[in-house]
Amino acid sequence: MASIKDVAAEAGVSVATVSRVLNDHPSVSEDARTRVLAAVQTLGYRPNAVARSLRTDQTRTLGLVISDVLNPYFTELARSVEEEARALGYSVIIGNADERPDLQDHHVRTLLDRRIDGLLVSPADGGSPGMLDAARAGTPMVFVDRWIPGVDVPVVRADGRTAVRDLVAHLHGLG
Repeated sequence: MASIKDVAAEAGVSVATVSRVLNDHPSVSEDARTRVLAAVQTLGYRPNAVARSLRTDQTRTLGLVISDVLNPYFTELARSVEEEARALGYSVIIGNADERPDLQDHHVRTLLDRRIDGLLVSPADGGSPGMLDAARAGTPMVFVDRWIPGVDVPVVRADGRTAVRDLVAHLHGLG
């Protein structure tokens, strides 16, 4: 696998110039930019995400722990989260807790070990010790669809009341 040093050697520029080109810095000549991009293409260079995350303290990765992947609500939720995250330059790692607090803890620990930038969780009933610890420790986290009383984490839920009101109004309108 090609390194940034390989790209610099192929393009005949410094590693700093390669870095500036890859980060779209304006202070690079058009000739150098063209040579660097050609070397990237020729060598099949891909930036090292691990090295970048160590430098920036960001992984550009979110974790999503859903309660039941077979539930169409959570399947659609996972698809939507991934789509929106991708549009913002994030990847998503999904864990299925299968309504089990022990699996929820496993996924939360695994995701935190991977240094994710944020966590979305549809908590199992009452939560799980690891998830509650992560929330209390200040892990960037949002609960989805469910909440746990006494745990200070933002919650995103569908507006079921408005949906039911619209449904009843629609049925009433049908006669």
